[in-house]
Amino acid sequence: MRAINKLQVSIGFLTLFAGLLLYLLTRPPDIYFVSFIKGADGPHYWSLPFSSGIGGALPSFLHVFAFSLLLGGFLACRKTGYLIICCAWLFTNLLFELGQRYPISASELIPKWFEGMFVLQSVRNYFLKGTFDFFDLLASSIGAVAAYSVLVRTREERRESK
Repeated sequence: MRAINKLQVSIGFLTLFAGLLLYLLTRPPDIYFVSFIKGADGPHYWSLPFSSGIGGALPSFLHVFAFSLLLGGFLACRKTGYLIICCAWLFTNLLFELGQRYPISASELIPKWFEGMFVLQSVRNYFLKGTFDFFDLLASSIGAVAAYSVLVRTREERRESK
């Protein structure tokens, strides 16, 4: 079994932290995860000059990129494994984004037992109150390609001597 790739995991955590900061600074306080930290009537948020268009899709990029790096680093796999990881995170993000395009249909797929469970209870509202954006699809795709590129470039080759 291969050792954890610390560089990949570090890049993943730093990217995830950057995404968290982006959310805390630029999203309204009534967003589910932000409200836990700021409070529902927390301080105002900033509108960054690049927040419209592709800048608004930056969290989608960061999500796919960060979680692909984290999982790839923890599993320390080969190129094929990295490709599967990046595609899986891309597919997950695309499904959630498309769920915002068809919110009623997507929300009906959520099991009743999700209600009252910490993270899972917000999934229905994510679909019903979220906003579909083609830039999020594009940003997620670019995030997967970028993550695969970084994973391959930072892969640790371990050759065992005979």
